[in-house]
Formats: sequence, structure tokens, C-alpha cells
Amino acid sequence: METQVANEAFAPDARATAELLRKKTFNRNKWFYSISGIGRDMSYSLIDSFLLIYIQFGVSLTLAQFTTLSLIIGVGGRLWDAINDPLMGAVIEGSHFKKGKFRPWILLGAILCGLVIIVMFNVQSIPGWRFVVFMTVMYLLWESTFTMNDIGYWAMLPSLTSVKNERNSITTLTVLFAGVGAILAQGIIPQVTVGDMRAGYRFVAILIAAVFIGCQLMLFFTVKEPPRRKVENAERISLKKMWKTIARNDQVLWMTLSMLFYNIGSTMLIALAANLLYMEISYNGTLYFYVVVAYGVTMVAVNALYPALVNRLGRKRLQNVSIFVAIIGYAFIALMGWLPVLPFNIALLCLFCALISAGQSLFYMSCIINMANCVEYNDYKYGERNEAVVSTLRPFMAKFAAAMHTLIVTLVLTISGTFLLSQSISTLETQRDFFDKHNAADQAYYITQVQSYLKEYQGLTSGTPEYKAVAETVGARIDADDVLNKFQLDPEYVPALSDAMVLLIKDDGEHEEIGRLGSFDAASIASESGKVSLKIDDLKSGDESAANLHFRDQRTLTMRVWVRLAATLVPALMLLLALMIQRKKFFIDEDYYDQIMHEINNRTEEERSLA
Repeated sequence: METQVANEAFAPDARATAELLRKKTFNRNKWFYSISGIGRDMSYSLIDSFLLIYIQFGVSLTLAQFTTLSLIIGVGGRLWDAINDPLMGAVIEGSHFKKGKFRPWILLGAILCGLVIIVMFNVQSIPGWRFVVFMTVMYLLWESTFTMNDIGYWAMLPSLTSVKNERNSITTLTVLFAGVGAILAQGIIPQVTVGDMRAGYRFVAILIAAVFIGCQLMLFFTVKEPPRRKVENAERISLKKMWKTIARNDQVLWMTLSMLFYNIGSTMLIALAANLLYMEISYNGTLYFYVVVAYGVTMVAVNALYPALVNRLGRKRLQNVSIFVAIIGYAFIALMGWLPVLPFNIALLCLFCALISAGQSLFYMSCIINMANCVEYNDYKYGERNEAVVSTLRPFMAKFAAAMHTLIVTLVLTISGTFLLSQSISTLETQRDFFDKHNAADQAYYITQVQSYLKEYQGLTSGTPEYKAVAETVGARIDADDVLNKFQLDPEYVPALSDAMVLLIKDDGEHEEIGRLGSFDAASIASESGKVSLKIDDLKSGDESAANLHFRDQRTLTMRVWVRLAATLVPALMLLLALMIQRKKFFIDEDYYDQIMHEINNRTEEERSLA
């Protein structure tokens, strides 16, 4: 009897000590888990935001080849996801490794995915349809390996805490650092790749893969998974049970649909930003950097303010305000350049992008919390958490949305004619890369031969029967040339090379513009002291670059309208649909969540008493 009284007196102290230890572990987990997201989102942004740009501007493909590859990525990748993502969720849910339920898959996925990314962007000298096959295989491998990491990572989030304020805190930090990773990628990649695209992507692929793997190693060794409940330790997840778990959780299904529309809409502007900037202003990576800074700084600021704003307004009201702010930003961008009071310049574009970033960031933060709360809803309704199974829908939805925006972008670029026009830049980028890899004798020969080809095109208009006939003749000459046939030079776009600037890089690192390729004396290369290269983007002299002359300055009204509508009207409609679904169908607000947690805690206490 005395022992029982002593145990009852000690129990509150033991619980208090256990709670202090839990909070200490959570605070440690919160920071290391969140920071590890930097590398993940850098790698995801490389594929999601820049793979299509790399293919469009860095690889010479026909319209049929480009369209086929985009369809494979958009449709084939999603068919594979429909099998791969839920299966991976079931595998993770049934895992019982010594190192935890999530961490082994997170690390394995990161290592394999990093290797795939390196190969994807470093194998470049594959022409035409063989490149389509190569990139298809690499993309499906990327999908599979990233899924291992992605599902494990996001399934781990709701397992780290069920306390409302703690969940708000860790979700805020996770989204914040994920945004930092995306901003770093979107800021670095254009700066490194524009004007030297193929070499730039070779470098950033290795850099980002290394950061990705390093961040996930940090998570593996620093984040401690909470102990699993006894019922979870004995649990085995079958595919039948997995589908049943997903199908009966109506709230996670409505959130998945809402976030599908949100992800399609929120990524359209970024997906088309390069085409929009290059078409309206200039082929310049620094301009893209300014947009990313405006977008990123705003995102960081509003994410830091999210806890205060949600406490003041509540999630539902905050979502209404955030979507309204984003739509205002899209409306202004849609009108830029068409009204005298709204010229299309980088300052105004950054301002309106900041409005969009603020609105979308706040909405996304609340969506991630709503999605995580569906785990407790599942526990409340059916007595099972199943984090990995419930969380499977988030990455599947995100990648499905990425495919949808890829298909929309492909449709816009092909129907408007923008893709065919952009192949002038692709030719310039490809030839610059090949040109730099050759010695001075081959470079001089290359210039001489290209100048002879250019004479054939004089006075002809692109797309006419006469132009196409000359292109066929020039193509046959290129194929028969043992030096030029290694350059993957598309005869349709040879005239763009006439305006490429021949650049002399002196021994002291100084760059000197010594003449346009079309009128350059190739014999002078032998007498130059330094390395000879080609420059296709902005020139120090202030003259227009070859890229601008053959892309921006040849744009049509049809191209401008298609790109602008896809970058503004489509996102606005998608965001409104996402908001409408949550307002009509999602009911787990703050009060309902408190009710859920009260019931779950009571149930847990009863289990402890029985034990």
C-alpha cells in the first residue's frame, strides 16, 4: 500500500521529467530536421523549375522530340508515380529498422537521387531521339529515388509532435528552410548557366547533389525519431490496408485535391519566368536573380510572421487574405507592358512577384499544417496514425502538379511558336559549349565553315520553302564534314551564329570582344595570345547580344499573349479553386483539432492505465 502511494506521488514528477526530455528532443529535432530541407528543395527546384529550361535552351531538339519528351515526363512519369508513391508509402509504414522508420529511406533516397542528378546533367553529347530515350530513363530514375527520400521526409514531420503550437513552429521552420533551398537554387542556376548553359548545368548538378546528400546525412545522424506505439511496432501494412486508409480519410483527400490546384498554379510563373524575361527584357541571368531575390526575401519574411498572423486571423481567414493578395500580383503582371502606366521592367516585376510570394507562402504554410493534421484525424477516427501512408498523397500530388504545369508549358511553347524560336538560343548555347572544347585550329576551321554556310542563307526568310531547301543542303554539308559533324549543329538555326561575339580571354583573365562570328577573320585566331570563346548573351559594348537578336527581337504578339496568360491567368484560377475546395470541404480548424487531440490524449492515458 505504501509503495502504491509512493508511486502515485512520484508519477507526476516522472511525467514532468519525461515531458521536459520530450521538449528538449523536439527542439533539437525541429532545427536539424528543418535545416536539412535546404538541400532537398535545391535538388527538387533543379528538376521542377529548370529541367525544361535546360532542355529548351541547352539541347537542340526538333519540335516532335521536345513534345514527346515533355509528354513522357508529364504522362509517363505520373503513371509510374501512381504505382511508385503509394507502394513506397506502404514500404516505409511497414519498416522496422534499428535506425528508425523514416531515416534509412531518407538517406538511401538522397544518395541514389544525387547520383542520378549528376548523370542526368553531365551526359550531354547525345543527339536527337537518343537524348529523348536517355532523359526518359534518367527522369524515371529520379522519380523513383526522390520518392524514397520525399515520402520518408514529409511522413516524419507529423510524427515529431502532435502539440498544436509545436507543429505550427516546426512546420513554419520546415517550409522556411525549404524555401531557402528553392531560392538558392533559383538564384544560383540562372547566374551560372545563362550564356554557358551546358557547362553551367554540369557544375550545378554536382554542387546541388552534394548539398542534398550532405543535408540528409545531417538529418540521419542528428534527428531522433519518437518511439513508436506498441500497436505500430507490431503493425504490417498491406496494399489493401494502405488504399483503405487513404480512401476513408475524406479530409486528406480534399486537401490533396486543393493542394493539387495550388501547386499547379503557384509554379506556373516560375516555370515560365525564363521565357517571360528573355522575351520581354533580355537573355540575362541577373534579371532572373533579381526576381528570385524579391520572391525569396518576401517568402522568408511572411513565413517568419506566419505564427503571429495565424494567431490573429485564424487559418481560414488568413487563407482568404493570402489568395486575394496573390491574385492582385498576378493581375498587375498580366497588364504590364500593355498599359503606358505599367511598363514591363524588372523593378515593377519584382514588386508584383513579392505580392504573389507573400500570398502564396502564407496559403501554402496553412495547407501543410492542414495536411499534417490529417494524421491526427486518422488516429481520432480509426485509431491508427499511418504517417507514411497519409503523407504519400502530398508528394504524389506535388509531382502530379509538376507534370501538369510541364504539360501546360509545353502546350504554350509549341502552339505559340515560342519553342521553335528559342531553338536559336539553344543552337547558340550548344555551339558555344562545343566551340570552347576545341583547339585554336579547329576553332578557326569552324568559323570559316560557318561563314560559308551563312552566305547560303542571305536574303532568305526563315520558314519559307527556299530557306528550308538551303537548310537541307547545308545539313548535308555538315554531315559530310568530319569536324563540323561533331558539333550537333542544326542547319535550321545556322543564321543565329552570325551574331555570336568572338571573345578573347587573355592570360590575365580580361575578356575582349573582338568581332561577330559572321564577319570575323578566322585567320587571326592563330596570332591571338589567349583563349578564344563565343559570347551569346549581354555584351560589354552595349550592343545587342545574339540571343536577343534571335529571340526577343523576333517575338510575335501571339507568343507574348500565350506566355503572359499562362503565367498569370492560369495561376489565379488554380489558386481560387484551391481556396474554394478548402472552404467548402475541409473542416479541421483550430477548435476541431483541439477536440481531436483531447480525445486522443484521453485514449492514450487509458492505454497507459491498463498497461
